[in-house]
Amino acid sequence: MSGDPPMFAVTPRTDPRPPVTWRSRGRWAGWGYVLPALVVVTVIIIASLVMTVAASLRAPSGYRALVLDPQFGPALRNNLAWVGFTVVTCVLGLGLAYVARSAGARSRRVLTVALVIPAVISPLTAGIAFRIIFDHRPERGPVAAVVRAALGPAAGAGDGSQGYLLGAGWIWVLLGAAFVWQWTGVAFLAFHDGLRRVREDLVRIARIFAPGPWSKLRLVLIPTLLPSAAVAGLIVLLAATRTFEIVLVAVPGSLQDQVDVLGLFWWRQSDVFVQGEREALGVLLFLIPAAAALTLLWRLRKELPSSGPSGAARLPSRATGRWTWVLPGLVAAVWLTPIAALLLASFHAPVDVARSGLLNGDYGLESYQEALSDGSLLAAMVPTATRAVLVAVLVVLTAVPAAYGLTHAGMRRRTAGAFVAFAAVFATIPPQAIAVPLGRTTAGLAGGPVTLSLIHAALVLPLAVLLLRGAFASVPRSVVDRPLAQGESAFRRVVEARLPAVLTVAVLAAVSTWNDLVVSLLLSWPSADQVPLVVWQQSRYFATSAGPLAAESVLAGVVPVALVLANGRLLAEGLTTGVDR
Repeated sequence: MSGDPPMFAVTPRTDPRPPVTWRSRGRWAGWGYVLPALVVVTVIIIASLVMTVAASLRAPSGYRALVLDPQFGPALRNNLAWVGFTVVTCVLGLGLAYVARSAGARSRRVLTVALVIPAVISPLTAGIAFRIIFDHRPERGPVAAVVRAALGPAAGAGDGSQGYLLGAGWIWVLLGAAFVWQWTGVAFLAFHDGLRRVREDLVRIARIFAPGPWSKLRLVLIPTLLPSAAVAGLIVLLAATRTFEIVLVAVPGSLQDQVDVLGLFWWRQSDVFVQGEREALGVLLFLIPAAAALTLLWRLRKELPSSGPSGAARLPSRATGRWTWVLPGLVAAVWLTPIAALLLASFHAPVDVARSGLLNGDYGLESYQEALSDGSLLAAMVPTATRAVLVAVLVVLTAVPAAYGLTHAGMRRRTAGAFVAFAAVFATIPPQAIAVPLGRTTAGLAGGPVTLSLIHAALVLPLAVLLLRGAFASVPRSVVDRPLAQGESAFRRVVEARLPAVLTVAVLAAVSTWNDLVVSLLLSWPSADQVPLVVWQQSRYFATSAGPLAAESVLAGVVPVALVLANGRLLAEGLTTGVDR
């Protein structure tokens, strides 16, 4: 009898509950869920953008003056370089995801942590870390020391043996390395999940009917990974189009005009632009990423083969060879090197960092004591944290209903598709495109925490809706239709089924607000009210204050890193759930 199957496993079961029938909530039902998010985005982003476009059209000569500006062409070309960095970041993320696929569980966790930590620290901190590493003086910069050892003293003779890394080419290596280092982790997470969803049956069919080395890649891997590529590309493109802090802090002032991007060009020249030129550049700053986002969305919406859970079993639970843990370990060590350099600089005495770099001199807490001596950093942490929490709450309260309205509230498919395109366009809008109208509107509201929180929430909201919309769309219809308990709403069931995605959006909103420098700087917000502004003010004296600056960066990075590490597994699940939707 013990080997017989239980009775309920072989006997047909009768469900006493009445059959579930789907009743449409009406063509306008979904609008009620979408309306709060739509109002926030319209009032803050769309209205400001309309005012920017209208101002540029009232003075159309501004477009001509912009094109004729000798600094505009180089800045535009430099923006294209950041698009190239986006491609490199996504390709590298895919390669590392492929490496992690055959690694043991412990090696995968170490690699994931090492790759994700850079993505949650401020771009300002990333720029500071890489400027320390790429310091052009060999006695201070590790990379310059290696170059001098390889090329000899004569390589820097033109600058008194001190100019090893001062050329424009080296500066681009610095910027590209900093950007790729910071954002590869996001692409890694998206592609890691995509590789898990590759179906083995499709791979076998491809090998049978289309033999050859490219059949698996062309017929299975590329179509299956396109959704992951689109999600990774959108997030990394968002970072690239908003490039500001890395160039501002990582490049010495004498070389910044060679690597200026359009966003920095807008900020530096805004006071000397002719009438309409600043607004014309704001329009261009909106159109370039909007076109790229729509292209990615078009690729995402193409017909793709359905994914299945069979690929998940391909991830082994333990290592099967030496390279399955050696290679991930080496990558993790390389990825943690900038963090180690920042920590070393922060524990050096300020004078030692300025004179002898990272490896020489005494260690101690002098840099931390100097960083905290005036109390400005600690004073800024409380209002910054308050604002980050408020933004997270605002984004969740508006993005969650909007995503539900686009998926399970009966909204027509074409209407929902239009909203998705709308969100993709405004997810990548740089703050410079709307800064002038916002600055005029908020001029008398400086210091009010709600004002800046609403602006941050509006900028994060479109991307949050996109992520939640994909997650909610993956909830099975049976979960939505059949009550789990008497009186429980479908909205609640969907949210509970995708709580990791909701948590991901909340953390994303809080971290982006904590790390933001651009919005506060463009709106001339009080420096004592924002942690990144305090750090940026210190960075203007980089040559003499690298130690205290590194200490401030470490202290500023503790909050987002701790927040992500505490919720790491749920965040990884929330970022990739429903990615093929």
